[in-house]
Amino acid sequence: MFNFLKKNNYNDKDHESTIAITALLIHAAKIDEEYTDKEEKIIEKTLIELGLEKENTSKIIEEAKKIEENSNQILD
Repeated sequence: MFNFLKKNNYNDKDHESTIAITALLIHAAKIDEEYTDKEEKIIEKTLIELGLEKENTSKIIEEAKKIEENSNQILD
C-alpha cells in the first residue's frame, strides 16, 4: 500500500502524500494534548517500516509538524 515510500519510486507527489500521512499521525498523537518524543519516535519507526528511508524521516516529520500546526480545525 505504501510502496511509493521506497526510494526507487519516490517523486514530488509521493513526498506530499508522505507529509500528509505524517501530519495525520502527528495529529492523532496530539489528540490527548501530550505529544512526546516517544510518540515522535513511534511515528519515525512507522515511516521506516512502511518503506521511507531513515535519512528522510526527520525532514518529513518537521514538514508535517508545520502542516499539522497550521491546519484548520474546529475544536471545542
